[in-house]
Amino acid sequence: MHLRRRSSIQSGQIPLIMTSIRKALSSGIIYIAFARYSSVLISIIISAILSRLLTPEEFGTVALVSVFVIFFNLLSDFGLGPAVIQNQSLNEDDINSVFSFSLVLGFLLAGLFYFSAHTIGDFYQKEDLVNITKLLSLSVLFNSAQIVPRAFLQKELRFKHLGLITVGVQFLGGVTAIILAYSGFSYYSLVFQSILAGGISFLVFYALNPVKLIFNFRISAIKKIIRFSAFQFSFDFINYFSRNADNILVGKFFGSASLGFYDKSYRLMMMPVQNLTHVISPVLMPVLSKYQEDRNFVFQSYLKVTKLLAIFGFPLSVFLYFNAQEIVHIIFGPQWAQSVPVFKLLALTVGFQVVSSSSGSIFQVINRTDLLLYSGVMGAVIMLCGICYGVFIGKDLVSIGFGLIIAFILNFVQGFYFLINIAFKKSLCSFIKAFIYPLLMSFVIASVLWLFELNKSDNLGLNFALKLVIAGATYVFLVSIHKEYRIALKNILIR
Repeated sequence: MHLRRRSSIQSGQIPLIMTSIRKALSSGIIYIAFARYSSVLISIIISAILSRLLTPEEFGTVALVSVFVIFFNLLSDFGLGPAVIQNQSLNEDDINSVFSFSLVLGFLLAGLFYFSAHTIGDFYQKEDLVNITKLLSLSVLFNSAQIVPRAFLQKELRFKHLGLITVGVQFLGGVTAIILAYSGFSYYSLVFQSILAGGISFLVFYALNPVKLIFNFRISAIKKIIRFSAFQFSFDFINYFSRNADNILVGKFFGSASLGFYDKSYRLMMMPVQNLTHVISPVLMPVLSKYQEDRNFVFQSYLKVTKLLAIFGFPLSVFLYFNAQEIVHIIFGPQWAQSVPVFKLLALTVGFQVVSSSSGSIFQVINRTDLLLYSGVMGAVIMLCGICYGVFIGKDLVSIGFGLIIAFILNFVQGFYFLINIAFKKSLCSFIKAFIYPLLMSFVIASVLWLFELNKSDNLGLNFALKLVIAGATYVFLVSIHKEYRIALKNILIR
């Protein structure tokens, strides 16, 4: 699909275009939100059941290989998905060529992953990992094959289809895992869940957008997106290691059981982060890319988005901190109690991650993935320092949590410095002032929950319900007395 690049926006057009963007964002967010939050509910139920059927050791065993699966998925993506969405000059032949290239790359990487099975098993000195790795090579192949068909659906703003597919795949994969775990397949239930999810996703995406496979793909098509995708891939490559170094080091030095507890804490913390930013980011990039020539317009649009993310993210961070024990015990059971201290600390990073995680989409929109890479390099160094502090100095999971708190805060500042100061040439201080009220809201909610903690009962379910009501009522009151945020939330609910 060929989309013309738009020129700078005239001032008289701004109200109409802003209305159009709000409708497009609202429509997309509704469908993506339906998918994400339905997936959250399904994921919580499935995870709660699997946590009672499988042990932390079994979860940790699969987590050891999952780190490498993510890495090979990153290699197979090569930044092609975002590049297809961002570039408005690609025609049908270009799309076919990019798809063919991604498929060839996927086969090569899946084969390489398959033959690396013994190396991974030797690294962790666990023979069980060999068969797991060989099976998950199929997941690598399916991930690569679905990149272009999925990106094209996003580019066409077909968020309804994306949402329904996400929910369906989540449900089918989860039910399959539960059946296999109950039948005694141990960690293989998690392995087949991943393979099934990737396979079904590819088949459905391809059916909705049957991109042609051509054996003599055009190099000119790759050249159109190579600069964007190369910087994007380099960022993803570096970000992978900074985001997964903790799993690699915990698995290597603390063992698979400790990794199981840590991985459960981290995934639980990432659930709200992903399900806030991943509702907006998939919509933000394809919508704003059509107006990429007008930097000021994109900036003003993004500023409104970050304000909304802030009033959700920072108060949520506080709520999760004060409910860490209740959440872990209610969802996963008392056998996962060792995950509570780590989750409690990681919860404090949720607000910073929710706000900053959307910035990557804006770097992509304005075609500055080079700055995204530079920020990513600095961010990786900071993250590795925080993780290494916990592993080699603190030598326990709680110390890793403390190290990551500092790392995420520092990356929040440096990431927005590159985006706001350098890319948009705006004042970073003025931008950060937008977060003052959300932080104030969080402080008030924290104070209320702290007072409740002084007189809480021994019933975890009752405690959680009461804290949810108290925090929710406080949140609604604080939003309602602030006109800007009250109107912003109203605009989300009314299309």
